[in-house]
Amino acid sequence: MAAMSVRDKNAVADQERASRLPLMIEVYARALAVVMMVLGLRQWAVILGVIASKGGMFEAMSTPWQLATMHLAVVDLVASVGLWMRAAWGNVLWIYAAISEIALHTVFAGTFRNNVPIVAFHLLTISGFVALRFLARRQATK
Repeated sequence: MAAMSVRDKNAVADQERASRLPLMIEVYARALAVVMMVLGLRQWAVILGVIASKGGMFEAMSTPWQLATMHLAVVDLVASVGLWMRAAWGNVLWIYAAISEIALHTVFAGTFRNNVPIVAFHLLTISGFVALRFLARRQATK
């Protein structure tokens, strides 16, 4: 049995990494689907009066808060389903939902207040997804 050269060992390592990337993207998307499901169900809990949000109880919220709550209640759950199914529209809807919520808590902070944890979460998850997709595309071109 001949010893492997460094070049051969690197090729094997690259091949193993390449085979793990699709699995990593799959697990990442499924984990995001679970988180988006929780976020969507939380919005529905606010609408049903089970819990209060930063805007207060749903009936007492201002109209912009109510609209944002209803919007996120639907979009988060549909994005969750799309991410879980690994449909292309799931990624698009998830990014749309994330950017919407980032905008609510940054651009429209006067109305919806700053929510640094949710903004940071969405920015980190989008960055992680972009990094994984970049690595997968880079590996595919080799």
